[in-house]
Amino acid sequence: MWYTIDHMADGGVFDLILFGYRNDLARAQTLEFLDQLPPSYSGPTRLDPGVSLPQRLFAALERASAEQLCTRLEALGAQVALLQASVPSAPPLTVGAPATADHAVRPFTLFLVLALAASAYLWQLSGAAHAPASAAAAPWTNEGTTLQPMLGDGDITDEAAAARLNAEAIQLAASGNFGAAVDRLHNALRLADHPVLTRNLQSVLLNWGIVDLNANRLEAAVAHLEEAAQMGERTDVLRALGVSYARQGDSARAAPLLERALQMERNDTTTLLVLADVYLKQDKRPQALELLQHAKEAGATGADLDKKLQQVSREVDAEWGFAALESPHFKVSFADDEDRSTVKLMLDALEDAYGVVGAKFNSYPARQTTAVLYTQRDFHTVTQTPHWAGAAFDGRMKFPVRGLTADNPNLLRVVRHEYAHSLVASLTNGRCPVWLNEGLAVWAEEDHEGERAAWAESRVAGQRLFSLDELSRSFTNLPADRVEVAYAESYLAVRSLIDRYGARTMPTLLTALSSTGDVRDAFASVYPADLARFQEQLLRQLHG
Repeated sequence: MWYTIDHMADGGVFDLILFGYRNDLARAQTLEFLDQLPPSYSGPTRLDPGVSLPQRLFAALERASAEQLCTRLEALGAQVALLQASVPSAPPLTVGAPATADHAVRPFTLFLVLALAASAYLWQLSGAAHAPASAAAAPWTNEGTTLQPMLGDGDITDEAAAARLNAEAIQLAASGNFGAAVDRLHNALRLADHPVLTRNLQSVLLNWGIVDLNANRLEAAVAHLEEAAQMGERTDVLRALGVSYARQGDSARAAPLLERALQMERNDTTTLLVLADVYLKQDKRPQALELLQHAKEAGATGADLDKKLQQVSREVDAEWGFAALESPHFKVSFADDEDRSTVKLMLDALEDAYGVVGAKFNSYPARQTTAVLYTQRDFHTVTQTPHWAGAAFDGRMKFPVRGLTADNPNLLRVVRHEYAHSLVASLTNGRCPVWLNEGLAVWAEEDHEGERAAWAESRVAGQRLFSLDELSRSFTNLPADRVEVAYAESYLAVRSLIDRYGARTMPTLLTALSSTGDVRDAFASVYPADLARFQEQLLRQLHG
């Protein structure tokens, strides 16, 4: 059982949230127990057996009652948590009247708790496209166009000059010339140390930083926003700087800023969604699930949010009570009753991949990478992958336990394949098209260059080939009899690039993808031919 901020303090009220059940028996016992409780303003919410989770069972409980209920539900096998709530004044109720549906679904307010030490996108949950700067930028106003006379012995001539510089800065910023506006305001502050000038300088830096952030100029964005943050605490500055750090993969800096921004503006959906992604990067799934649910209750909508809520809820449910073992570069989570020799076998295979695949991509992350072991049933339930999938990567490497034996000839190949996806995601900030991603993962399996070529050529022989655009979407939606063709063709595309230009160009291409987010632009910056010409030559070659 865990709480939100100030959970050890006396008093306060709490919402009780149900995330899942340990098993089917726990579900039946929990539902039976809840059905027997008398209704009240606080709850419980009535649940059907098939209702989607998470759900708030009780709202605004006194601490003692909340802890007692939480303990009872945990004993039945329910997976629950207490969240400190802020309570609106309750409408008058007739004594003994049952709670209404409106009361049962009243939104709860979430206080962030955990001190956190990563690929979040600005102003949206996921995707490569970004909102225009105006959607996120602090609105520019003419505040401080003229300065009021300042008390003290200051030179009135300096004040007048500062006022003129301030007016020029406002005009420059309005036209998007942020650099010149910043210079004017710095000069004005040398003449007159006035709070209006400081506020205007902070606003210009904020808008400049957000424009750079939306254009994926992350280093420049961070520089402008860090300077803005030094001029006083503002929610919009904290949020934008937190997002910038998150997109750089710097969770240690991103999380505290986003947490602070959320404390200041607790229902801001942008902050909730970005911080949820940071928590997911740090493998803090229960906390991420709370934030996603809070974002939805605060007004966030969309199929991507619904899909992520369902995915994380399945993970939290399946991984409840998991243990973990670690090696120098990996952490493997697994059911606590799993044979630990199997887990050790996986850690050894992952360390092999760290060296072999790392050499191909010239990348050796210092941070630990997470892998999760599921039962065969839970693997497909959690990942929602088709039956032919033997592993998966969606920010974490996921493997079914079945078949993990020392004499399994495919173990190293599968592990290298998934670890390659992890490296590619990190090197490109998640911006790699599927054909390149999968082709690189098959290439990463090889002990010797080209050893998978014969397999790939046999799979594409006589088949209708895909365009690279067709292979830019997930292979899980392809007909089962076309999947191997897709993997083989993707590998042969990567193989063709390596044969023509050398393996050393691959890390350069991935870095370019991280910067541009567009595979055509990245390709043109690394190779002499454009992507369309390469595809034409590839298909001609494969058709023989």
